[in-house]
Amino acid sequence: MRGPPPFSLMYEKKDPSLPTLTVVTPAYNQADFLRDSIESVLSQDYPNIEYVVLDDGSTDDTPRILAEYGDRFVWESQKNMGQTPTINKGWGQTRGEIITWLNSDDTFYDAGSVRTGMEYLMANPVSLISPMRPKFVGKPFIIERSTVSS
Repeated sequence: MRGPPPFSLMYEKKDPSLPTLTVVTPAYNQADFLRDSIESVLSQDYPNIEYVVLDDGSTDDTPRILAEYGDRFVWESQKNMGQTPTINKGWGQTRGEIITWLNSDDTFYDAGSVRTGMEYLMANPVSLISPMRPKFVGKPFIIERSTVSS
C-alpha cells in the first residue's frame, strides 16, 4: 500500500519569478496556540509559501482545529515521533528553495516578515541563517555558501 503523495504535489507556485519558502509547523498538543501560529503564516504578503502542519499525535483539539482550515494548507496527523523527525519529514516531502519551521506556539512578527526575509535572502544568498549566536545575542549568525564545505 502506498502512502500519501509528497506534500509538494499539493502545492502550486503563485509567482514563478520568486523562490518558494517552505514552512513546516510541528504540532503536539498545542491547540491553545495553534490558530495564532497558522494565522501568522496565512496572513503573510509573500506569494510563494508552501505551508505544512504536521500533527505529531496530539490528544487535544489540534486535529479538530486543523480540519477547520480545510485545504488552505497541507496538514496531516501522524503517530508521535518527536519534533525533529516531524520537521524533517515535512521538509523531505516539500520542494521550497528555502525551508524553515515555525513552532506551533510561535508566530511571525507581522504580515511582511516572510517578504522581508525573502528579499534579504535573494539579495544575500546564504546556506544557513540561525537566529542564535551565543556571544552576540540578537544578531543573526550567517554562514556564507563559500564557507560551507560539502
